[in-house]
Amino acid sequence: MINESQPLVSVIFTSYNHHEFLKQALDSIVDQTYSNLEVIVIDDNSSDGSQEILKEYYGRSNVSLHLLEKNTGSYVKASNYGIPFAKGEFLMFAQCDDYAAPEQIQELMKAFSIDEKIGVVYSRSNLVDEYNNILVDDFVGREKAFKANHYKNSIIPKHQMRDYLTFSCVIPNLSAAIIKKDLYIKAGCLPKDYSMAADWALWLNLSELTDFYYITKCLNNFRQHGTTIRSQTKIKVQIEEIYAIFYNHLKKYNITGKTKTKFKIGAASVWFAYFIENTKAAIISFPSVTSSLFKLEKFNLYYLFLGALKHMKEVLLKL
Repeated sequence: MINESQPLVSVIFTSYNHHEFLKQALDSIVDQTYSNLEVIVIDDNSSDGSQEILKEYYGRSNVSLHLLEKNTGSYVKASNYGIPFAKGEFLMFAQCDDYAAPEQIQELMKAFSIDEKIGVVYSRSNLVDEYNNILVDDFVGREKAFKANHYKNSIIPKHQMRDYLTFSCVIPNLSAAIIKKDLYIKAGCLPKDYSMAADWALWLNLSELTDFYYITKCLNNFRQHGTTIRSQTKIKVQIEEIYAIFYNHLKKYNITGKTKTKFKIGAASVWFAYFIENTKAAIISFPSVTSSLFKLEKFNLYYLFLGALKHMKEVLLKL
């Protein structure tokens, strides 16, 4: 039963060619303990039978289906396609291969009442395999400063969040968060210029506008596929996108001084992290990546050295 005394949450659920996980993912959203929600399903022209599964949800009062006849080309475009249909004051994005704890939305929504300055609430995520086995939770990989400051539920002031985001994406799964819709639109939505790191750009833009709230309970399950191993092409695209995001952000918000330096070192640190993760692919892609990034920053090798030092320092702190 819908409780209209609760704010309406609009969940934009994107689906594309993951029929094996689809029902679990969608049921985990439709059957939330938080009752006042609408689920806007955007299927991006799946070819694996996903649309047949989705048609089983016709007639559900809180579900609307939008089965696209042409593929948009990315989860970013599919997600933003759902925005005009969203009637709620709050937005959540869910994907067809992840799944939520039954109380996820209820727990996230409670936190908005703590302080009116909070515009985004998110939780830890479990990383799970194809068989729902929990591999680890994402907090394990956070840097030392984040762990020290946020080992319990806490507000993250906007500029502190920006500092974290200059080193790593501390909200690694879009499905783990709820955002005030007016802020999402003000931040420019998920930017369509990026295919692999658009959520990182969104969080950075939101960190200029609002405070965040972090819940330490794992309320979201982030699927890790065998195909997530990064290839040479993926590493190249991801590094170039992250650099573009960071440097465009500096220009957009006219960021100067120490914060500007943090962004440059942070981008280089991410580059070095990819190098450690897949050295062979990183070496192969190094010439083309370097050529591309020199257009943004002629001192990239200098910052790459500083970024490598920062990354190695963080690695040593975790030992």
